[in-house]
Amino acid sequence: MSKTWSHIDILIRILHIIIMLGFIGAYFTGDKEDLHQVHMMFGYILLISITVRVIWHFLSPRISGTTPFGIKKRSNIAINAIKKSLSHANFKSIFSKNSIHSISIGLFQASIVLIFLVIPIVVGLGYATEHVNFSLKDLHEFFANLFLALVLLHVSTLILNSIFAKRFQGWSMLKMTLSDAKITKFAALCLLILIGTFSFFYLRM
Repeated sequence: MSKTWSHIDILIRILHIIIMLGFIGAYFTGDKEDLHQVHMMFGYILLISITVRVIWHFLSPRISGTTPFGIKKRSNIAINAIKKSLSHANFKSIFSKNSIHSISIGLFQASIVLIFLVIPIVVGLGYATEHVNFSLKDLHEFFANLFLALVLLHVSTLILNSIFAKRFQGWSMLKMTLSDAKITKFAALCLLILIGTFSFFYLRM
């Protein structure tokens, strides 16, 4: 009997942590001239991470047996959850515990989808501001603040869903495991080496 792998493997967990740290680093160094190089580095790390995540979505089912959730899957979960909460006959039931829980699940999934869509826009505008037209700075900051709003939505719905479930729902993304396929662990190691090497040489430029 073959082993069933989770859709959340060690590479996805590490990518989640890198994206989280990359966003925090980029956001809080954005207005500091003396840390501009560090700000740009975090932006590129976000772009590398989102690119690896997209590649892994298509590659992992073929080489490691995992099936990561993609934009389509998460969008369907979000739409179905919100539809479920709005399908009740009377208006008052929309504010029931079950409806609020369904809306929270929908918004949680929607926040992930929108975060993944906004990351390339933020990084692209940051690059364009730096190398093409500085007047794009305001647009870059607008999408950076939108990114922050989506992160806050993501965290707040995670907390709300954890309250409903009576256990921390983010643990499955944060805990590390060695039960994944060897190719997955090797890919995670390669990612860490790539990010570390890029950061080291970029800061020395």
